[in-house]
Amino acid sequence: MKTLTLTFLAVFGLATAVPAMAFGRSFDIGEGIIPEQTRSSIREMVRTAARHLLNFRKQTPLSDEQKAALSKILAEHREEIQTQIKQGREARHAMEKAVKENGSTQAAADKIGDAARDRALLMARIAKEVRPLLTPEQQKRMEEARGEIEGLVDGALASAVR
Repeated sequence: MKTLTLTFLAVFGLATAVPAMAFGRSFDIGEGIIPEQTRSSIREMVRTAARHLLNFRKQTPLSDEQKAALSKILAEHREEIQTQIKQGREARHAMEKAVKENGSTQAAADKIGDAARDRALLMARIAKEVRPLLTPEQQKRMEEARGEIEGLVDGALASAVR
């Protein structure tokens, strides 16, 4: 059950982490191009987002009935989630390859955009099924956690253009 709950939260967290992942792997984000301070803030943003997700899980426990219902929803979407993860990874690799080989970065960027769109649509479909399972307090806490993570992403990306 813990894995399923964490998977649920990870799906919602994917939208926040992908902009950072588009820059490259966390250990070489913008190396030689983006100032070290910015590179560090992006890495810290990803770490902090993960901590928020784990804290959310602790602070917003689900009942056994909620866990069972969530488990069923995630099982129904498991293939879609796996496909989305693979699509995102392939899109990032295509961009990395295009940049290294002076290939079509437009086509690679389109793949990243398609992956982001598909991820957002999947997250919306899952959220539509999950939201009614949550109490009003849990829904409020989820929105607060999401807002905190989005603020972290916005801050890290804004620091990249300073």
